[in-house]
Amino acid sequence: MSKLFEKVLYHRVYSYLTEHNLIDKKQYGFRENHSTELAITTIYDELLRNLDNKLITCSLFIDVSKAFDCCDHEISLDKLYHYGIRGVSHKLFSNFLHNRMQCTKIGAFKSSYKRISCGFSQGSVISPLLFLIYINDITKASSFHTTLFADDINLHMSNSYSNALQTTVKLELCKIDHWLRANKLSLNYNKTNFMLLTSRKHIKVTINNHTISPEDNLKYLGVLLDNKLSWKPHVQKVKTQLSRACGILSKLKHCTTPPVLKVVYNSLIHPYLNYSILNWGSASNATIQPLIKLQNKAIKIINPTNMRSLEDHFKHLNILCLPKL
Repeated sequence: MSKLFEKVLYHRVYSYLTEHNLIDKKQYGFRENHSTELAITTIYDELLRNLDNKLITCSLFIDVSKAFDCCDHEISLDKLYHYGIRGVSHKLFSNFLHNRMQCTKIGAFKSSYKRISCGFSQGSVISPLLFLIYINDITKASSFHTTLFADDINLHMSNSYSNALQTTVKLELCKIDHWLRANKLSLNYNKTNFMLLTSRKHIKVTINNHTISPEDNLKYLGVLLDNKLSWKPHVQKVKTQLSRACGILSKLKHCTTPPVLKVVYNSLIHPYLNYSILNWGSASNATIQPLIKLQNKAIKIINPTNMRSLEDHFKHLNILCLPKL
């Protein structure tokens, strides 16, 4: 199947799925007008709402082992048929998945060819779409509030009582485990963690006789969420990146020009300040203050000329200071 034909097939099927609202609205990966930042915002808003309502929330970040490489072809074709992709389109997807062969080559040695019965090929526009359809119904497998970005899965549940929450989480995790097994996927227990958003209670979370580790903060889609929703761990992480970038700028200023330094700033500082600022930008002034100081330091390195105020430096470089950003 040619790349051009794959793109045509992708757009036709994706348009059909979008028009009929068949892709779950909680899936933010591989979709137009969706992003990691929107997924983070969805989770953060719900967790913040639960805290405001004085509910105990268990937030799980589950890792599916090699999810993209383990999707079963026959299950994938069954799901396509279930969502109404039938006839010629279904046959095209069947031809795309079937009769694929692979071998392993090390130096001059090569293994025999074996038929591939699972996994979606890399580099094709069709493969991400097939994966979205494959994992689409996991949101209906349990009563968890589910947020997806491709195979990055967040599950959370809240209750006023810790004992009731522990019991419900255990029961609903059994349903998730059952869904994974039915779809021939497996959980990576070592990379699956949970946070409990409360300062007073503790619960035990297990799945399939494996105890899930509790954490005070967890990385999800490039941000560090903490169990107080204070954003302090994330700001500390950004601070570390900005400190390194300022060190690089200090060394470069002796051998290059301000326009080049601004390019370095836009590469090493601005992305960290800008990413998911809709969420962590709500942190307290005291928490964000170290980032403001580091940004000011970087601006003075880039533009060493004497000016009346720091604001003039920002205007001269056409860069927004963090509070304005």
